[in-house]
Amino acid sequence: MQEVLDDLSLVCANFGDGLTLRNVLEDWFAFLGGRPGEVVVLDNGSDAQTRRVSLECFDGGMIDKLVLVRPGHPDTPKARAHLAEHTAPALATKRYLLFFKFDTLPYREGHETWLVEATEYLDRPDTFAMGGSFNVMSKHHEGPWPGWYFSHKCSENFALMKREMFIRAMEEYAGEYISSGFRSANPGDATGQGRYLIELAWERYIEKHQVYTLVPEEDSAWTIFHTNVHGERLGKARRDYLARKRVTEFMNAGSNGTRPPGLYYGHPAMASWLKRVRTQFGSSPAGPYWRAIKGAFAQRMKP
Repeated sequence: MQEVLDDLSLVCANFGDGLTLRNVLEDWFAFLGGRPGEVVVLDNGSDAQTRRVSLECFDGGMIDKLVLVRPGHPDTPKARAHLAEHTAPALATKRYLLFFKFDTLPYREGHETWLVEATEYLDRPDTFAMGGSFNVMSKHHEGPWPGWYFSHKCSENFALMKREMFIRAMEEYAGEYISSGFRSANPGDATGQGRYLIELAWERYIEKHQVYTLVPEEDSAWTIFHTNVHGERLGKARRDYLARKRVTEFMNAGSNGTRPPGLYYGHPAMASWLKRVRTQFGSSPAGPYWRAIKGAFAQRMKP
């Protein structure tokens, strides 16, 4: 177990959540079974409180590599978030990368050997990553064992993969863009998905090579929830989550589709409804056309 932990980089491109940052990082350490060999966090223009907490975690030994991007820097807007999301794992040096977000909450009781087993599964020729936390139906086909399934999706909220696989997928889809210093055309802009470049590259690689994300079915002792809430709401959601309040109704959305799209644990009802409407529209046949129109409009508005 310790050998695998030592060979793991926990990576995140973050914005905000200074109020809960330390606690959520501790949750991920507990979920992994110990502190990983390397923790890399890039703060993409957060507020002063978040920067202060990040530095405290760095000085206290919880974070090994911390990059602070000045608030208001041209690379900080959401449309260019993929720069930070690529830089964070690019700084990692361990064999395995585990991508996470500070608004994604892990929980486990037992399952002590999960990390060792998961890294072994990454050697399978049909497996791109081990992941989960999906908010919408994303099951592609049954997995190799009961309680597992293969997905054609892969999320930065929670994904464990070999570092070499990350590099391979990024170079294949966006190699020219990356080597240009992100100055040439972003291939994701063609469909209005430029800000999602990382996940787009992963899923294009999955589609082209017919490899998949291997996902375990969640149970009360194993869950990873992307909350999409922040600040005090994230703190409350975390407290409820650790107390196992109402978790069963949010489990396994990726495999059974029982959770309405856009409904997040701890999310206000109205915000969830609006998010659900946007997600459903984005998943409809009109979604790609709308994203393309938005992308073209954004290009025309550039100075």
